[in-house]
Amino acid sequence: MAWSIFSNPFASSSSTQPEASSSSSSRSSTTILPEPIPTPPAPKVNRFENILNDEEKYQEKQYPTVDEVPGCMRLLDEFLMCYALAPQLRSMYRYGEFRDCTWKWEDFKYCLSLKSEEEETRRKLWIKRRAEWWAKRRVEGSSEDVWDMRSEPPPNFPPVVAEEVTSENSTT
Repeated sequence: MAWSIFSNPFASSSSTQPEASSSSSSRSSTTILPEPIPTPPAPKVNRFENILNDEEKYQEKQYPTVDEVPGCMRLLDEFLMCYALAPQLRSMYRYGEFRDCTWKWEDFKYCLSLKSEEEETRRKLWIKRRAEWWAKRRVEGSSEDVWDMRSEPPPNFPPVVAEEVTSENSTT
């Protein structure tokens, strides 16, 4: 039996190539070419991943150096200031409930967990955390999102007002 690099050694004997005794023209006509391997489609990036990439770029600009990343004491101060009397009363007046400051506590704990990391690694991890927080907030929307963004102006905008020229309106 003649072997080819394109023949399948596991195929049944009926589908193999003819024996070496057959003519060379029949051998070339019966060679089996491999099927082209289809390339998988490119993965679609969802809206959250697009927004996350945008936010990471923005956070990179906001925290250009390690010194710009807030320290743990600053985050603890922000957590304690959140539970101060004035912000809690303001929240009660505006929203009818006390302000929830657990996310500030989570930021403080995250900062403590980054203490063992190198400065540049700490900066990159902080940027990633803030970008994820902002991206999640942008995807979920806000209670302030009451207007729909238009892609084009409404019809008949601005409205055309026909002015009548009268002797009272003219200055000449």
